[in-house]
Amino acid sequence: MSWHRDDGGMGMSKTPDRSRPRARLPRILVVEANAGYRSVISHVVELAGGEFESVAEFEAARRQLERSTRFDLVILGMSVDSRVTPKQLGELRTAAKSPFILLDESSGDAGDTLETYEAGASQVLPKPFVPDALIGAIKAELRGPDVGSVVSIATKIELGGLVFDARLRTVKNGEAAAASLTKREWQLLSFFLANPNQLFAAEDVALPAWGPDASVEQFRTYVTRLRQKLLPFKSVCELINEKGKGYRLALHQQKPPAT
Repeated sequence: MSWHRDDGGMGMSKTPDRSRPRARLPRILVVEANAGYRSVISHVVELAGGEFESVAEFEAARRQLERSTRFDLVILGMSVDSRVTPKQLGELRTAAKSPFILLDESSGDAGDTLETYEAGASQVLPKPFVPDALIGAIKAELRGPDVGSVVSIATKIELGGLVFDARLRTVKNGEAAAASLTKREWQLLSFFLANPNQLFAAEDVALPAWGPDASVEQFRTYVTRLRQKLLPFKSVCELINEKGKGYRLALHQQKPPAT
């Protein structure tokens, strides 16, 4: 520590030694066309313990990511009048080489395309967003994939002709059908795969699957999305909500071929 006299000349105070290196804060790129939203998101990044750089346009974000500067996370805000195509989203995700949070102001007709955008995002939050929810999402992504609270399963599981691939976060049925899952959807599926055919209340799944930032409201939203993505594989497994009892992943026995 070094010492200096304060402005009033009445005593001594200490300041940190400037020669000591400061711990690096996580660097987050904020991409948002609306200036008001951009300011709020940037402030939330600071509350979550990160430092931000912000840009208004997609092309500016791509140029920023093409430089040598490394970002630990990208937050992209989309509105009805400032959307990017799935191709552009994929390009941005590839350039970032880091987790991606999408804030999507989806109208009713845009809701059908949400899964397309989710393919390039680690998490998707509605816009307008709840600041605490965004803080939780940021902290969850910055913790990385090896969170102790997240249930881990084998890298690849084969079941009834289906292949559950943890590395790619996909469910495949040969070449006939495939479903790509977001990070949170995969964590949810991993919990149920580790506990097949067992009933659980929402709060008993959200915490072990997602950690302390989980909420029952988010759980119900992601259950709906996961159930839709598993529909092509209903003959093998399906996510069921038994009213008043809870949720379970039902695994169906495959009937042997007729002889």
